[in-house]
Amino acid sequence: MALRSVLHPSPNFDARVIPVEFLILHYTAVDLQGTLDIFSSEECGVSAHLVIDLDGTVYELVSCLNGTAHRAWHAGVSHWQEKEAFNDFALGIELVNYNGNVLPFTDAQYSALKAVIQQLRKHYPSLNDPERILGHEQIAGFRGKADPGCYFDWNRLFAESFPDQLHPVREPACPKELQASLEKLKPLEPADREQRVLFWQRVSELTETSVRLIQQSSG
Repeated sequence: MALRSVLHPSPNFDARVIPVEFLILHYTAVDLQGTLDIFSSEECGVSAHLVIDLDGTVYELVSCLNGTAHRAWHAGVSHWQEKEAFNDFALGIELVNYNGNVLPFTDAQYSALKAVIQQLRKHYPSLNDPERILGHEQIAGFRGKADPGCYFDWNRLFAESFPDQLHPVREPACPKELQASLEKLKPLEPADREQRVLFWQRVSELTETSVRLIQQSSG
């Protein structure tokens, strides 16, 4: 699949260029329009480098595809092994999905993600190592972050983008018992678009609160 990208600049970034050492995957928790609205709002104060829609269209909100990456605001308080503050050296990609612990990602999204990774690896040598591809839940699960979630197929990602390398293990932050409970909410999804977005935002808030409490109790 050829990379189909659209420029949609976000005001929420730092002009300084960052060294790219990692790639962090997220789910949006809202639909495409809601995602672009949030990342375009200075009041919200958040952003990602790229957003991948359900049909595989890639929106570039903060510069990165041309080999120059500015600092986006996607990771928050974060750490992995001996690294912390991932906004300083990591690209953030948002996959449009209300909740990746309840809903699957599309084939078009996996194809687009493969094309994006192929493009980024040309510019950022660190991303030739699959160990440098992480989920938000790996670096901020202690805060309740649970994305991209249980339905994200890490094995597919690594098999398609790094076929000749060992595949790292990426365990979801959302326990199976919690996932089963969340899936029971799916039939309650409202038909109205605005109500549906609000519904899934609340489900994601519930997910994060539950994961954070579970992490704290087990820690």
